[in-house]
Amino acid sequence: MKDLPQNRDPEQLNNGSAPAGQSEKDADFSLDEIMNEFGGWSDRSPKPTEPPAKPPEAPPPAAEAPPQPDTPALPAAPEKPKPEPADKPDNVIPFVPRQSVPKADMMADTLRFAPVEPDPAPPEEPAPKVWTYKAEPAPTDQTDRKAAGRARKAAAQEKKRLARLERYEKKQQKLRSKREKKRTRERPEVEYASPQAAYEAYSRHTTLQLRLFLSVLLSVASIAMLALMRYTVGGVSFSGQERMVSIVMLAVMLAQALLDFDLFVNAVARGLRLQFDHTGLLLLLVLAAAADAFFAIQARRIPFCTAVSVELTVALWGEYLELSGKRKTLRAVCAMDEPTAAVREDKAWHGKDCIFRAPGDAAAFTQAVEMPDIARRAMRVYAPCMAALTLAVSFLTSSQSKENFLWAWTAMLLAGYPMGALIAFARPFAIQAKRLYRCGAAVAGWQGARALGGECGLAIEDADLFPKSNVTLNGMKIYSDRSVSQIIGYGTAVVETAGSGLVPLFREIMKNQNGRHYTVDTFRRYEGGGLGAEIRGDVILMGSLAFMKLMKVRMPEGTKVKQAVYLSINGDLAGVFALNYAPASATRSSLLAAIRAKGLIPILATRDFMITPQFLKHRYKVSTDRVEFPTVEERAQLSAPEAVKDGVQGALMARGSFNCYVTAVVGARALRGAALGSLAAAIVGGLLGAAVLFFLTFIGSVSAVSAWNLLLYGLLWLLPALLITGLVGRG
Repeated sequence: MKDLPQNRDPEQLNNGSAPAGQSEKDADFSLDEIMNEFGGWSDRSPKPTEPPAKPPEAPPPAAEAPPQPDTPALPAAPEKPKPEPADKPDNVIPFVPRQSVPKADMMADTLRFAPVEPDPAPPEEPAPKVWTYKAEPAPTDQTDRKAAGRARKAAAQEKKRLARLERYEKKQQKLRSKREKKRTRERPEVEYASPQAAYEAYSRHTTLQLRLFLSVLLSVASIAMLALMRYTVGGVSFSGQERMVSIVMLAVMLAQALLDFDLFVNAVARGLRLQFDHTGLLLLLVLAAAADAFFAIQARRIPFCTAVSVELTVALWGEYLELSGKRKTLRAVCAMDEPTAAVREDKAWHGKDCIFRAPGDAAAFTQAVEMPDIARRAMRVYAPCMAALTLAVSFLTSSQSKENFLWAWTAMLLAGYPMGALIAFARPFAIQAKRLYRCGAAVAGWQGARALGGECGLAIEDADLFPKSNVTLNGMKIYSDRSVSQIIGYGTAVVETAGSGLVPLFREIMKNQNGRHYTVDTFRRYEGGGLGAEIRGDVILMGSLAFMKLMKVRMPEGTKVKQAVYLSINGDLAGVFALNYAPASATRSSLLAAIRAKGLIPILATRDFMITPQFLKHRYKVSTDRVEFPTVEERAQLSAPEAVKDGVQGALMARGSFNCYVTAVVGARALRGAALGSLAAAIVGGLLGAAVLFFLTFIGSVSAVSAWNLLLYGLLWLLPALLITGLVGRG
């Protein structure tokens, strides 16, 4: 074999030559090392793909090995020579047997590769830092400190406001739950399946009117006999005939009690249900007066039968009035095909209750009519208390004055009986039912009067103030190069989206001018009295003249029409529609009635941007100081059908007109006020009478506690009830 050149290439892996002064046979190489270095052998097994190795770094300087003693090399075992092929290629290195050479020499002549090390493991991610609260740095500037203080103060106030609101909602929820429980607990005295069934029941022929006529005649006869016992009229006097007159008076009273048998049967039934009211107290008074009359006849004393007879007549009159009122009310409801209801919604606007119009429920209306009225409910408390109080005091007075116990008790019961309570609700209800029947409306008894009474708002819409026939077109003018059909179509699309009262007028204009139909992409209401929309990329503004000036719309010279609707497209005036709002006489009277009603607040829930309080004042010549004008969004909410959620129905109307609407609401409120006023006067009179009679019977003043004086006292306190209930039909 030829010797390899002595000049070694530095990039050559191994030149295979021995160092100078050393023969080939002295080289100590194994076969595996030689074949691995020159690629003679290859590993057939698949190896995992490894990333390219990094260039070897310079190894650190090795420490000098300690000197080893020279030991003779052991002779290698003789190996059997292998046969060489005949044709030996030149690039094959011959096998050189391994010989023992010093290790230091081998390391000096052989280039060693650093072992391929596996990729180092990725460094571990640092552990997440523990979050700690760091307060915001205090503001250094005085202005920043004040702003931070104001922000903290505003946050505290908002927190307090939310807490108050939460408490208020809880309180209202409790009140509503109590109200619902009370409604479910209180049931109508008689239940009917429909208004028609109730009307048929109240329209049946009865003897009530005849019995009332006979009771009036008997009362007049008893009053005449009592007057003749005291005075001489035309030479006729019954003085000295006390026993005979007392017997006749007692007979008249008992006859009237028989005429009122249905009242007393109902009184006994209510008493068994622990509902002792004024009819039960009247029955107790009749029994006490009849028992006292027997002792009065023996003592030649005039009994209290005449005053009791008058009260029996008034009770029968109240029953007749209530029956007449229910019959008229249900007759009006039966004539309604699709009734509209006046509904009171709780907390509808700024914490105030508001009255709206909604579809009516005739079956619920019938049940409300049959609910007990305010007089019956108040007497359920007053009657048992008065009966027990007068009974206890009578024992005291009889033991003190040595007078008859029945005399003292009957006198105090008679003076303490509130005669005005018998007609406190029945009379104004009958008057209002007759009045509302003429205009196609009906109030749901005391339940309806209470629902529509008190302080609340009255929602008024566009068509209420200016009906469809009262808004007409005076003319229009086009200022744009666009077609008339497109401009009219834009205006109609905007007013239809807004739900304005101008929709019927613009639809008529669109029909006459062959306008085009468009759909609004975006819509907005403005507080300045106008509407905004986007249709097919065009920005539309629609409103009054003041609104156009506020929105900086380019207006031509001489365009100044007050009662007109202006329409602009992309900031340029496109058209002007001159309108005429004609006031209606019926609307003016209804508007005045709503404004003058005590506790009723008219609220303009209008969507027509032309209708404002100033405009109403100018067109109707009325004072609008009490008229509320909410924001544009609130007006839209109040006029939406969703405004009525869970309201209480108070009245039904055959028509949803503004005149019928206001008449029903104002009539219900007048009914409530008259019932409360007359009932209060009757209760005050009864309490004063019981107190005065207690004093008179305690001192034993028999002359002051006479049948004539008690009759005059009862009639005197009946006058306020007659006057108050009579005023409800006026206006």
